[in-house]
Amino acid sequence: MRAYLLLILVGILPVVAAAQEKPAVIVLTDIGGDSDDEQSLVRLLLYSDQLDLKALCATSRLGHGHDTKPELILNQVKAYGKIYPNLQLHSGGYPKPEYLESVIKDGQGDPASLGEGFDTEASAFIFETIDKADHPVHVIIWGGQRELAQALWKARKVKSKEELASFCKKIQVHAIGDQDRHREWIMNDFRDIRYIAAGFIFPGNFGLRQVATFRGMYMTGDVSMQDRQWVEAHVHGHGPLSECYPLDGHGTDGMKEGDSPSFLGLLANGLNMPEKPEWGGWGGRFRLLSGNLYIDAHDFLDGTLNERHTVSRWRPAFQNAFRARLDWCTSPYAEANHAPEVTVNGLPGTAPLEVRAKPGETLRFDASPTTDPDRDELSFRWFWYDELSGGGSCIPLKTSSGGKKCSVRLPGRVPGDTVHLILEVTDTGTPVLTSYRRIVIHTGQ
Repeated sequence: MRAYLLLILVGILPVVAAAQEKPAVIVLTDIGGDSDDEQSLVRLLLYSDQLDLKALCATSRLGHGHDTKPELILNQVKAYGKIYPNLQLHSGGYPKPEYLESVIKDGQGDPASLGEGFDTEASAFIFETIDKADHPVHVIIWGGQRELAQALWKARKVKSKEELASFCKKIQVHAIGDQDRHREWIMNDFRDIRYIAAGFIFPGNFGLRQVATFRGMYMTGDVSMQDRQWVEAHVHGHGPLSECYPLDGHGTDGMKEGDSPSFLGLLANGLNMPEKPEWGGWGGRFRLLSGNLYIDAHDFLDGTLNERHTVSRWRPAFQNAFRARLDWCTSPYAEANHAPEVTVNGLPGTAPLEVRAKPGETLRFDASPTTDPDRDELSFRWFWYDELSGGGSCIPLKTSSGGKKCSVRLPGRVPGDTVHLILEVTDTGTPVLTSYRRIVIHTGQ
């Protein structure tokens, strides 16, 4: 849940920042099928300091075989254990390897069978975890949804109508495609679940390639940071976990990681807001279609409008961040890079700032206290997230103090009554790292 903690003034305008907790995450992976699941798991483990990993569930390999491969998850967790002491030098939030081993749960090889007598270790653990939770649980689905579907079947069997609604309201699903065809049943029978359907537009289990948000992980935009040579040069050679990263994704030269957007949007980088999929971020941007169903939205990039751009526009930043965390596996703190720590108007942290303002007023933002852990020089870029701001780029931005300060004079009418101003701060380390701060300006009543 989000608790509002801080209140200051910008001129006469209240600015509120929300404290962000680690998102609780359950992973369902058909690891052992498409090799990109193994790629995504390496990246996930390197970001496990920012996530509250509740379960790593091995699900059916679907078209690759009606079986499961939990041993592939265990192999990576064992490799993680070997670099864990070094990761701790860079972030104290990494979970212990023994804990991660304890939350590896096995599912069922048959993706279709559901109901009485088909509970598994994974489905039972999903049910128990959600049942005990007092905050949102993000269920990210890289393969089939059967284990979640079985947990929901059990919940409906043992709970009253009111209890089931409460149970479902705690769940946010981010599903990459609809690989075992359980999506329609889940959406129709459990409508209190917030459901992000990446690749929703049919035909097929993954929708149209040209408009599937998650394919922005490796398609469109700057593709120079993902081919086989890039993997060899920047991923491999960073200890045992990096060697678990397959050289190629299925049908792709080098990095594919089509599943990674499901958790990249959960990371606390100042841009993402996990429970606001419509706001966009490293994991893509989604639009509310009806009820609690979110589907792929589109952004502009290089003069074109496409759903994949909502991920690929951030690729240079998230690939550099991946490189830095790979360095954390083997390098001491002083020999690796760490992201800038952004402060705006005295408010540190990564949570968005929400401003209530009146049309015609001037707002002033000061990021001068922003620091870099490695004492690198910093550059500052302020820009409108146009797709959320009704053409907000027509509102002039005036910067000063080397970009550290920004003033905005709102027009007499703000399209949509809300605009999103993004501050992007980049250091000069190797690789260069970027942090953000999102400022949401509301002018409506």
